[in-house]
Amino acid sequence: MRIKCKSAKLITRFYQLGISAFFLLFSISGISQTDTTEIQIAKISINGNFKTQERIVLIASGISVADSYQKDQLDAKLKEAENNIQNTDLFNSVAISSLPLNDSLTELIITVAERWYLWPLPIFENADPNFNTWWENKDFSRINYGMILMKQNFRGRGEELGGLIQLGYSKRFALLYDAPYASPKGKSGVKVYAGYDQQNQITVSTQDNKRIFHTGTNGNTREQWQVKLGFLQRHKVITTHTLWAAYKNYKVDKEVIVANPDYFADSTSQIGFFELSYLFKHDKRDYKHYPLNGYYLDAMLTQSGIGITKDVALSTLEVTAKKFGHIKGRFYAAIGGFGKTTLQKDIPYVLQKGLGYDHYVRGYEYYVLDGNHYGVLKSNIKYELIKKKTHLIPFIKNSKFNKFYYATYLNIFTDFGYVQNNFSGAENSLSNQWLASFGLGLDFLTYYDTVIRLEFSVNKQRESGFFLHFTQPI
Repeated sequence: MRIKCKSAKLITRFYQLGISAFFLLFSISGISQTDTTEIQIAKISINGNFKTQERIVLIASGISVADSYQKDQLDAKLKEAENNIQNTDLFNSVAISSLPLNDSLTELIITVAERWYLWPLPIFENADPNFNTWWENKDFSRINYGMILMKQNFRGRGEELGGLIQLGYSKRFALLYDAPYASPKGKSGVKVYAGYDQQNQITVSTQDNKRIFHTGTNGNTREQWQVKLGFLQRHKVITTHTLWAAYKNYKVDKEVIVANPDYFADSTSQIGFFELSYLFKHDKRDYKHYPLNGYYLDAMLTQSGIGITKDVALSTLEVTAKKFGHIKGRFYAAIGGFGKTTLQKDIPYVLQKGLGYDHYVRGYEYYVLDGNHYGVLKSNIKYELIKKKTHLIPFIKNSKFNKFYYATYLNIFTDFGYVQNNFSGAENSLSNQWLASFGLGLDFLTYYDTVIRLEFSVNKQRESGFFLHFTQPI
C-alpha cells in the first residue's frame, strides 16, 4: 500500500527533531552518593535447573563465590547477571535474590525456569528478503516448507544439535552443532555447520531496485554446499571472539552466465573457495530479543578466497553499533548503526549483499539495493503502552509452557541509509543517494521471544505504507 505524501517539510523537521532528541537523551547522567561498603558473595545456590548443569548457569551469570562488590552496586550487578543468564535462551525466567549473612557476607539464590529443549519445528516461510516483499505479490509458489529437529541444551551443557530438511521453493539440507561452553571454565566454544542448498529460480541481477529472476528447466539452477568450523573465545561473559573457517562451492546453469556474465566472475559457471572470518562481539543488552537498556557492538572481517583457489578474492568489513536507554517513566530510546564495505571494486553478483536483505531502511522494504558499500542509521523513541505482564495458563500443567507474558510498545522512528554502487548504479536509481524515512510503529512482545511489529512509514520518495516485521526494530 502506497500513498503520496505532500509535505517534504514534515519529513525534514521530523528528522531534525529525532536526531536532536537522541543527542540530548544519551548525554544525560545522574549524580548520586555511593555506599562503598564491600559485600562478598559467600555462597551461590541454584534452583530449578533440572537439566542444566550448575556450571553453565554460573558461567553465564558472570558471578563467582568470593567476588566482592560495593553495597550500592550489588543490585545492579545482580540485575546484569539475570540478563546474562536470560540471554542464553535456556530459561523462560531468571531471578536472583540476595540473602545477607552479616554486614559483609551474602548468599545468592538463583532461581530459573527451564525451557522446552527438544523442538521438532515445522518450516513454513516465504523465500523473499522480507514478508512485505512476498505479500506484494502473494506468490505461494515462493514458499519453503520442511522440518527442523533441534535439541537445545544438549547434555545440559548449553549445546545445540540439530538437522534441517527444507523443500519447496528452495531446498536445503543441513546439520549443525554448537557448544558455546565447551571448555571446563566455559571460556572457549566450538561450532560446526554443513549444508547443501538447491534452487530452481534465482536472482541474477537487479534493475530499477528490483530483483531480476531466472528460472531453470532442470530443477537445480543453482547448487551450493558449504562446511564451516568456528572457534569461540569468551571474555567476561559479554565479550566474545569467534574465528570461522569455511569452504564454499557454487554451481549454476550456463543460462545464468548468459543472463549475467558477472554472476561469478570470468563467465565461469562454478566457483569454490576457502573463507576466513573473525567476529568480535560485545553485548551488554538487558534482553537481546527486544532490548530497552544497554548497548551492543560487533565487527566482522571476512576474507573470501585465501590464495589456495583463484575463483574469489574479496575482503569485507561489517560493523554494528546499538545503544538503548530509559528516558523517563515509560519512555525509552534507541539508536543503531550498521555498515559494510568491500575493499575490492569488482564483486561477483552472487556475493553482493546490500540493503534489502539482512539490513534495510524502513519504508524501502520493497526494494533491494546492491552495492560496494552501505550504511544505515536507525532511531526510535518508544512508549511502553502495556507493561510486561505474566500470566499462568491454568490448563497447561507443564511449567515449560504455562507461563505466558506480553508487552506492547508504541514508537516513532527515523531511518537514514546510503548505498554506493560502482557497477550498476545507473540501472538502480536508489543507489548513490541518501535514503530517509520516518514513521509510527506498534511492537508486540510475547511468548518464547516472539516479536511482532506493525509499522507505517513514509520515505524520501514520498511513498508510504504499512509493513509487518517479526524481529526487533534496532
